[in-house]
Parts: sequence; C-alpha cells; structure tokens
Amino acid sequence: MQITELKLSVDSLEKERDFYFAKLRDIEILCQSPGIENLPVVAAMKRILYSTDDDQREREG
Repeated sequence: MQITELKLSVDSLEKERDFYFAKLRDIEILCQSPGIENLPVVAAMKRILYSTDDDQREREG
C-alpha cells in the first residue's frame, strides 16, 4: 500500500514539474522574440531563468 502511495505521489510531482517547466520554456521562448529581447525587463527575466544554485548562494552569503 505504501509503495502505491509513493508511486502516485511521484507521478503527481512529475506532472507538476513538467507543467512548470513548460511554462518556463514558454517564457524563455518569449524572451528571445525579436523586438523585446533587449528590453530591461526581459534581461531581468533571463537572469532569473538562467541563474544557478551557486548564484543564489552568493546572494545569500
């Protein structure tokens, strides 16, 4: 029973991950659109999209 619950939980988490990844990918594609790719707000979004865990630790440290 516990294994079944864990599998269902993993499946649900994978669907949620894929859902949000698809949204981020759509934003990435939008940020590459001619005409807006050089706007300051787009540069800020790209910094967020492409930041790493190391970048986050440097800001917190």
